[in-house]
Amino acid sequence: MAGVKVLVTTDGSNLSDKAIDTAIDLTKQLGGELIGMTSVVGEAPTGGFEAEDAAVRDRLAAISRKAAEKGVPCEVVAEHADAIWKGVLACAVRHDVSFIVMASRGLGSIGSFLLGSETQKVLHQVDRPVLIVR
Repeated sequence: MAGVKVLVTTDGSNLSDKAIDTAIDLTKQLGGELIGMTSVVGEAPTGGFEAEDAAVRDRLAAISRKAAEKGVPCEVVAEHADAIWKGVLACAVRHDVSFIVMASRGLGSIGSFLLGSETQKVLHQVDRPVLIVR
């Protein structure tokens, strides 16, 4: 499946780490390319990637490192938007990914309704397949 691009999102949590590992393994099996991203609410810093918050750079560096260890081509992106879910969707469209891998805490329908899960928001607006890792 040449040309397959897989987008994986991270918020730096342990559950996101599980989604990253899953996405890397899947991308390797498909012979594709990984786009690792974290969505940041607010304007992008004027100094580019080096001016990003250290936590953002660390999250993305972890994806790059894990992908490199498995020999998976990887690009990382700090996507700035006015909402997390909007950043995920914008990155998916701009990079024309085949599908998205993201974590969900699995709070159930009542928890999602009350908390407004970012994963739930992505699922309601997305135009491509999403793999949810729990």
